[in-house]
Amino acid sequence: MRLIELIDRDATAIGGDTRITGITSDSRAVRPGMLFAAIPGTVRDGRDFIPEAVAAGAVAVLAPTGTVVPAGVALVETGEVRGALARMASRFYPKRPGVIAAATGTNGKSSVVAFTRQIWVRLGLAAASLGTLGYDGPGDLAAPGLTTVDPVALHRLLDQAARAGVGHLAMEASSHGLDQHRLDGIAPGAVAFTNLTHDHLD
Repeated sequence: MRLIELIDRDATAIGGDTRITGITSDSRAVRPGMLFAAIPGTVRDGRDFIPEAVAAGAVAVLAPTGTVVPAGVALVETGEVRGALARMASRFYPKRPGVIAAATGTNGKSSVVAFTRQIWVRLGLAAASLGTLGYDGPGDLAAPGLTTVDPVALHRLLDQAARAGVGHLAMEASSHGLDQHRLDGIAPGAVAFTNLTHDHLD
């Protein structure tokens, strides 16, 4: 896929268009032809790993406005890297189940998505659930046991689930994942709020 097909309309691309073979925010996972997302973090700054990513074959970098990259590498500047990464991942992995329901709240998310999947299955629908308990549904898909996985892994898994025939998917949406824009690029057809308790009030 071409870089110009992946970026947001308000993003600035410097260095020309190029073919992108994959997307990652982990410099250790970079392979030739990939785009590396340099996300500023609270402990480590992704921009510090740009040289490592380029040495591994990254042909483009998604980074905050004002970032400098080596010559010959395309740069996509944006004011919000996390959200832009999620939306780019949604374009790179465009397929997803036709019906997506997301559950958020302090407690009960895993139960809600599991029960929702079971109800859909009883109705004869090809359904799956995704969250803390991993992926449960058609297809031999591997998913880490996280409430909300990173956006690239999430959109890749949604794409794989759709290709495996999943038409209905219930997923957990943690407050942390929502705050970090991990679900950007997904438009759930239904959302559920379970509760708000001291774990989040503190």
